Amino acid sequence: MKLLDPDGRITFMTENGLRAMEIDTFASVESCPWPDLWPAPLRPLLHEALDRARAGERSSFEAECPTAKGTMKWWHVSVLPIRDAGGTVDKILASSRDITERVLRERDSRAYALTLERELAEKSELLTQRDFLMREVDHRVKNSLAQVASILRLQARRSSADARGALDEAARRVASIARVHEQLQSSGDMRSIPVIALIRRLCSELALSLDRQIDVPADDAADLPMLSERASALCIILSELVANAARHGVGSDPIRVNLDHIGQGPAVARLCVRNAATGPRPDPTAREAGLGSLICETYAATLSGQLDWTFAEGQMVARLVFSPEA
Repeated sequence: MKLLDPDGRITFMTENGLRAMEIDTFASVESCPWPDLWPAPLRPLLHEALDRARAGERSSFEAECPTAKGTMKWWHVSVLPIRDAGGTVDKILASSRDITERVLRERDSRAYALTLERELAEKSELLTQRDFLMREVDHRVKNSLAQVASILRLQARRSSADARGALDEAARRVASIARVHEQLQSSGDMRSIPVIALIRRLCSELALSLDRQIDVPADDAADLPMLSERASALCIILSELVANAARHGVGSDPIRVNLDHIGQGPAVARLCVRNAATGPRPDPTAREAGLGSLICETYAATLSGQLDWTFAEGQMVARLVFSPEA
């Protein structure tokens, strides 16, 4: 703390003030104009504070000023008038508080925030580039798989009846994987896919290729997002189950496909495929399992799922209970 005369000359300074300013003796600054202790660019700020004090106003400011020994410090300065008995300003009190630690801490925080902002911008740009590349990869993979499926179908037309069926099945399986990549291109999140929309689209295309009506009941529940590789596994299972229902079912009733959540949240989901049938499914242990069953069981394991078939009242139901999340 310092006492100044109305002209801004120092008339008193506390011991704490002398230590803070690293002034050895008060005599070295006595009667010195207070603004002269500050760097020249800041002196207009101090003259303004003195003018306001002489006018009876209080003021404060923060600025950097070196001590007498050259140590750079930041100060919070309050300047207020002191009046005599007649109300005239005859002294000015200037209180300076060392805020160097706070200012340096804030400066470090701002520098850290700017660094984080710059790194975030760089990472955002990298993520944008990654998403663009991923979409381009999915587009090319989809086109490549579509070409493979077309080649398999062409080969099937030129093959014997037994080979034709196997090649058509292979083409259908390749096309199912291509549909997942096609859906990824239109997905806002490159890592996950809204599966219910994907299943509806897949069933529409299967209905055309199998020449069989497939019903997917409208579900008012929220969609079921899945990681792309898990969605791909689910689509392969669904394609096999629907193809099996069309091949071994009876009558012309629609095949019904339903996907829903079990319990609260998406932790467990259930996929059901229903079709008319004359009897239960043959015991898979009684003979060698077909390729379709093997594919379904293999991909069900990747979804931490359990696949089973039940028959009742002329209906065969293939039911997959699985975890949408990894």
